[in-house]
Amino acid sequence: MSIFKKESQKAKRDSRTVRYFRVMLWRVFVKFKVRERVAKANKWADQNRGRTMLITVCSLLFLLILGSALTLSNMDNQESNFLSGVETVEPMFREMQRIQNAKAYQISQMQALASKGQLLKHELDSLVRLSDKSHKDSVQIISKYKQLEIIVNNLERQ
Repeated sequence: MSIFKKESQKAKRDSRTVRYFRVMLWRVFVKFKVRERVAKANKWADQNRGRTMLITVCSLLFLLILGSALTLSNMDNQESNFLSGVETVEPMFREMQRIQNAKAYQISQMQALASKGQLLKHELDSLVRLSDKSHKDSVQIISKYKQLEIIVNNLERQ
């Protein structure tokens, strides 16, 4: 029951935090008259559509040029070595390749085990069908049956 109590306390604390931030934002909006200023800006934008579009396009163009300039100046400082981050990725690729090789080896081992099991089953079937069985045949039937049982158990576990 203590688990539910902790979860409910956390939910209450989160609820209080959200409520506190909502109240603080509401106070800031009221103090700075944000709603009225947004309404006034929208009214001006509706009356001056050309100027609004010009201001928006110029602002975006300015930010594009500024961002490009900062990027290019940053590239000059970093000696333009684009492949420096590739070296840290190489060990991960090696490990991925090792895991894939291990999976492929495991699959090949399972396939070899399955084919050996099928071969044993055919041999066991042919030994069981014999009408006159010697002691040697009976021993082979028992040993092959045990081998087949071990293979089937191993395949079921995988």
